[in-house]
Amino acid sequence: MMISLLLGKQIAAMLLMVFMGFAIVRMKILSVQDSRALSAIALYIAGPCMVLDAFQLEYSPERMQGLILSVAAAAFALFLALGLNFLIRKPLDLDPVEQTSALYSNSGNLIIPIVIYVFGQEWVLYTSGFLLIQTILFWTHCSPVLQKNARINIWKILLNVNMLAVFAGAIMFMFGLRLPEVPAMAVHAVGVMIGPLCMIVTGMLIGSMEFSRLRVYRKLPLIVGLRLIFYPLLTLIAFRLSGMSGWVENGETIVMISFFAASAPVASSITQMAHIYGRNGEYASLINVVSTLLCVFSMPVLAWMFQW
Repeated sequence: MMISLLLGKQIAAMLLMVFMGFAIVRMKILSVQDSRALSAIALYIAGPCMVLDAFQLEYSPERMQGLILSVAAAAFALFLALGLNFLIRKPLDLDPVEQTSALYSNSGNLIIPIVIYVFGQEWVLYTSGFLLIQTILFWTHCSPVLQKNARINIWKILLNVNMLAVFAGAIMFMFGLRLPEVPAMAVHAVGVMIGPLCMIVTGMLIGSMEFSRLRVYRKLPLIVGLRLIFYPLLTLIAFRLSGMSGWVENGETIVMISFFAASAPVASSITQMAHIYGRNGEYASLINVVSTLLCVFSMPVLAWMFQW
């Protein structure tokens, strides 16, 4: 129950950041067009720094085993969701924004602050498994789906700054390498910006909307339900049946962190990508905000179910 309460507090704090972005647009301090530049900063600067910073820990066999478990749990959860998405997208007539919103969670922007607050800084490493797999899928699946008539360019994917950050961070961790003090300070400071930055951008997009537009998007409750309830419950069942929690020492907590990531609201990056690639940014941001509002209730309940 304590973990559920801590989750609720951290999520409420993130919602206040959304309100800040909403306020600066409604007060005409900034316009919604300004959010495009902030979106690019979040995707191509703060995001890679966040990933790289997560790997800046001293190597140990126990940590490596835990990291491998986190990668396995993340791959299990994400590929399960990807397979189910493939089966339901045509029967439910899901467009690219709906498909990607249902699939991808706010596993970095929201979960890293939650993990620090609930478990402590040393457990952030185990968010890396989900970040690793989801970052790979962002640039091999999500980005091509959202880009109109896009063809997958493997070199463009591999040389994307987000992918390079994943590879660099993993190699540094495995070989016991650390960034020098000054670059490490810069990377950490920029990386921790991504949560507030993405929440503020989302609020800016919402600030430019007419709320009567909610009625236009009739499938919005379905997409939010898939992201917050359907996929997490299937993931919970799959984790329980797999027995992953018993694979390594502290496996229960490591798998719980992956489950938190799988249960999070829609990834803020979907809003930024939709905005950058010319998709329906309004719809993407509405799904993001509604799911973020409702996760205040869904995530604590799911955390309680995981511990039950």
